[in-house]
Amino acid sequence: MRSHSIRISRRRRPAPGSTSTCSRVCSRVKFHDGTPFNAEAVRFTFDRALNGKPPARWASLAGSLSGAEVVDNLTVDVITKEPYGPILRTLAMYCMGIVSPTAVQKMGADFSRAPVGTGPFKFVEWKTNTHVIIERNPDYWGDKALVDRVVFKVVPEEGARMIALQTGDADMVLFPSPAQLPALRKDPKFTVHETTGIRVVFAGMHAGLPPLDDVRVRQALLHAVDRKAILDNIMEGSAGPALGVLAPGVFGYKDMQLDRLYPYDRARAKALLAQAGWTPGPDGIMTKGGQRLSLSWLTARGRYPKDGEITEAIQAMFKEVGVEAKVQVLEWAAVFQQVRGNPLNHHMFTLGWVTSNADADYSLYALFHSKQVPPTGWNTSRYANARVDTLVEQARRSLNQSEREKLYAEVQDIVAKEMVWIPVYTTKEIIAARAGVKGFQIHPVEYNLALWKTWLDK
Repeated sequence: MRSHSIRISRRRRPAPGSTSTCSRVCSRVKFHDGTPFNAEAVRFTFDRALNGKPPARWASLAGSLSGAEVVDNLTVDVITKEPYGPILRTLAMYCMGIVSPTAVQKMGADFSRAPVGTGPFKFVEWKTNTHVIIERNPDYWGDKALVDRVVFKVVPEEGARMIALQTGDADMVLFPSPAQLPALRKDPKFTVHETTGIRVVFAGMHAGLPPLDDVRVRQALLHAVDRKAILDNIMEGSAGPALGVLAPGVFGYKDMQLDRLYPYDRARAKALLAQAGWTPGPDGIMTKGGQRLSLSWLTARGRYPKDGEITEAIQAMFKEVGVEAKVQVLEWAAVFQQVRGNPLNHHMFTLGWVTSNADADYSLYALFHSKQVPPTGWNTSRYANARVDTLVEQARRSLNQSEREKLYAEVQDIVAKEMVWIPVYTTKEIIAARAGVKGFQIHPVEYNLALWKTWLDK
């Protein structure tokens, strides 16, 4: 049933007395393979993403979007299953780009390795774990890119990235070393671009797996972690404190008062564990019914700034209160596959989550609705609360933004009492560049790396 529709493109004109917005697709745009960008391309993209087998990964984050219908060659109706409050923010996400139907039909499953879009750069080459190359699109309908070619090199080691920047082998570096940032800021040969990000990096807990199904155990773990020490000694000013499960730049954000609810307090942590029936064993690790309080922890190293180091720090802090954490470090692809699978056979995992459309729906629904357990959604903690389900559903359907904010505030109040995350930090998006890189503007969402107005002054 169509209960809400919107016509979307370069210009928007509200239709009087309706919930639709009418506009037209720009007629001058073509895909990199010469295919016209038109309403049929939009319909094709939405149908492939939302109804494909399997659907696109972003389909689980697209709310009640259900497809698109062609009105005429340059006009399209985007259809939702029900009224959908964050629709415009969702349609503006980085992953909502329209693809060339011709290229998809020609390449089939290989399209994801050689994408064809409409932007100022064209794809050239992708070699796994080595590099991705793009080059200027001379036929771009808007302002042309100012550089001929961009090479993204994969350099997992922080030290190696910084050496490449210092020697000139790299013009820009993502995830620069926090320890080197003060010196780079003072050095005229370099520019440090930074802005407050909207990603929260956290230690996640599997609320459906004993002993973490006991909220007292989860609360004890929060009290056991000195988050300020991690920020000061590991992040070294390159991140901000996590004040909740959302970052401050997100619509619907509320400060969850974590420092008040869960101050670093090892005595309180041990008391909560005692309330849950755990007592110290001969080696200091808590036991209950003959079983040790031992947690399996899954993490990568290098996916998020200092993710490996913060995992090790929290592991040591857990031990101080009698909790053993057995950390398994895998390549990011393997970690991602496991946390997106079902069942998940680990108690904990180190992850980051960016609210890519800057709307709380994107995170609170996907991460905390009980029906969003992977692979359907992204509720990796297997959290379940009927009231939270009701609230995020109501907020998603509401077109009243003030009402939505109030609903999301209540969600965060409930989640704060039943925490399934240990939020560690909110990202600062930081990119270090050589001084000859001009015109670059950093974005709060790391995926939005706009380089078409950037040039090199050598």
